[in-house]
Amino acid sequence: MTSSGLSETRILVIRFTCLSFALSSFLLGGWMMIDPSSFWGLLGVGGDPFVQALYGGAIWGEGTMFALGAIWPVRYLVFFQYLVIYKTMACLAGLAVLLRMDSSPLGAWLVLGGWAAAGVISAMVFPWPQWRNVESWYGARAAAGRGVG
Repeated sequence: MTSSGLSETRILVIRFTCLSFALSSFLLGGWMMIDPSSFWGLLGVGGDPFVQALYGGAIWGEGTMFALGAIWPVRYLVFFQYLVIYKTMACLAGLAVLLRMDSSPLGAWLVLGGWAAAGVISAMVFPWPQWRNVESWYGARAAAGRGVG
């Protein structure tokens, strides 16, 4: 066990997942920022290149957070919780749109599936049984007791 209470194996899984998410986010986000029309066109999903590039930047930023998580897995652990909530809400919104379409593009379903997979993987990686300890790992619980936070 490490000082955080996570096993070395769990820390390795967190690091590997963070690294995988970071690399895929850098590749996809970079492509979306540089040439958003070609990325989304390949998937059969059109739209406004400004919004598409902005989304690419958000994906790149997500990759940066996961790169930091690969270096400091306990410090950035809570980002997995964020991703579970974010991907769930995005998938529900996307699903609602796709189900109302007469003919939804296959690429949109692939994007939705990718988002759902990232959310499920994040839920599997986060150490839910130790959730109450996460604040103390960051030192936040001790700070809250002193009136800070």
